[in-house]
Amino acid sequence: MYLSRRKKGSNRRKKAVKQLGRQHKKVADKRRDFHFKTANNLLKKYDVIAVEDLNIKGLARTRLAKSILDAGWSSFLSILTNKAENAGLCVIPVKASGTSQDCSSCGVKVPKKLHIRWHDCPNCGCSLDRDHNAAINIKNRAVGHSVLKAKSLLSTSRIVLEAYTYCKAEV
Repeated sequence: MYLSRRKKGSNRRKKAVKQLGRQHKKVADKRRDFHFKTANNLLKKYDVIAVEDLNIKGLARTRLAKSILDAGWSSFLSILTNKAENAGLCVIPVKASGTSQDCSSCGVKVPKKLHIRWHDCPNCGCSLDRDHNAAINIKNRAVGHSVLKAKSLLSTSRIVLEAYTYCKAEV
């Protein structure tokens, strides 16, 4: 099983390489299956999904590289985006800078280091988990996105058009 203990060029090493390849493929298939199932669940529940527009290649050069690449963030986002386009739904990338630093209640920047996991705003008294604060900020930024504004105008015009058609049919 251990590849490092096998002599180079031996049949036992070739067999160990094949076995290791099968194990890596099994893990990759499980991860891909999880990504597809998660994307399907999200798209069943929501019409619009907002995600942070992260520089994943840049993050892969940090201390978190192994965990980021292992989780397959980039492949998940591409799967989610493709499935949303096929379903006629919307994935909105949102500027990632300051989402966990800005207060979701009053908008004031509250600088904190990464090891501080709780957001306490001295300005408005808002106190919640740092990730929850970031999620609210991402949602608020997505609501102000031009694509979403256009969709809301389109849905409003559809409602007005349907109401007009309904009223005209009754007359």
